[in-house]
Amino acid sequence: MSTTPPDNMAAARRGKRRERLVLGLLTAALAGLVVHHTLTLPMPRSLVVAAPRQTRVSADASMSLEKTLLERFARDHGVNLTFVFTDTPEDALDLVEKGGAQIGLAMGVAPEDITAREVKAADKAARIAFGPEYDRQPIYAVDWNEGYDPPAQTTGALDELLRIAASFSTSPRQAPALPLDALHLLLPFVAQVRDTAPTRHVASYRFVWRTDVPQLNRAMRKFWDKVQADGSLPALRERTLGFLPESPDPFEMELLRRTLADDVPPLHKTILRAARKWHLDPSLLMAVIHQESRFNPEAVSVTGVRGLMQMTGDTLVELGVQNPDDPREVIFAGARYLDMLRTQFVELGYGPEDAMLLALASFNVGQGHVQDAIDLTRADGQALPTWLSVRQTLPRLENTTVAQRTRYGLCRGGEAVDFVDKVRYFTYAIRGLVLAGAQGDELSGLRLALAD
Repeated sequence: MSTTPPDNMAAARRGKRRERLVLGLLTAALAGLVVHHTLTLPMPRSLVVAAPRQTRVSADASMSLEKTLLERFARDHGVNLTFVFTDTPEDALDLVEKGGAQIGLAMGVAPEDITAREVKAADKAARIAFGPEYDRQPIYAVDWNEGYDPPAQTTGALDELLRIAASFSTSPRQAPALPLDALHLLLPFVAQVRDTAPTRHVASYRFVWRTDVPQLNRAMRKFWDKVQADGSLPALRERTLGFLPESPDPFEMELLRRTLADDVPPLHKTILRAARKWHLDPSLLMAVIHQESRFNPEAVSVTGVRGLMQMTGDTLVELGVQNPDDPREVIFAGARYLDMLRTQFVELGYGPEDAMLLALASFNVGQGHVQDAIDLTRADGQALPTWLSVRQTLPRLENTTVAQRTRYGLCRGGEAVDFVDKVRYFTYAIRGLVLAGAQGDELSGLRLALAD
């Protein structure tokens, strides 16, 4: 019979190894459950969006590329959006980084020369992802009217300009600087601006979002892959902000303000009645008159047409105008003509937005030439080309070789495109200025930002 005592220490070590093994397996299983649970969590039903006030987020998505994209994402995934506005792009990014918002609209926070490796490292470190750059705006500096010094306490559009400029300029009161789109949207409401000049800086527009919300991360990445693949961004940019001019002109805006103050009041009721009768936006009708004649009934164009709405004699006769020198009769005829043109494009199958833009081009250059542009675009394989496609084709009608293949021949197609853009821009400005006059608040019509 052996008298060797049992090795209790070895047994204890084996027991501890089993315990560690079991504990390890349980920990791994628990971690797997946590990861599985996290990855399969449904998309939050409500998402917070951090938006710097400089971005083009407005109550009306028809003028906001960002809000249109966000509403499209929300519809696709059945979520509700709540907007939180910040004073600077850095504040919006900080809110997303700290978890106060799941999505952010970034402007200038990701350098334009950032590398893919740096973006990936930033994503991993900060638990946020940068989306692709979808727009880039040059930064412009503005000068005040000579002798004008912005007051310490400002209100309305001037306050908006200085607050936005503070994000892009070290001394915004002495040298305001802001993105070109923001400047364009503010310029009609800031009479104190004398001149503008581009700088060498740009603002880069991107979405950012949290990556620790896996369903949101996957959904947002798929969303941007789809947006980039389907080519919808150019059409969306044209529909929302395609009317913005290439360079800001404070003097043109000053002329518009004077026109509204001096020339519109005697004809205001006529314009409203004509717009109501023919189902037009009265601001658009005002914009057409301003672009055509600056409300001068004696205005004569380089082609010889005259009057408030610069319609040819044949067109006036066709519309039954008895007295071409009667502004009221001409305004009603012009409104009727715009409605006739729009109706013809609706009957071709166009929606109301494209039909109105094609009608404006036709008002300027003639419906036959616009139809030529449509036919040329159709020849390139588009069954019913959008306004975006037609506007790209219209300037080709200035080329003799191209025009020879059309029914109506040469035309000033580029001028027609410029006419449509000017009318759209003036319409935007007039809406705000008219509201400002009615409500005494120069920001009431400004749709640069929603600051509820």
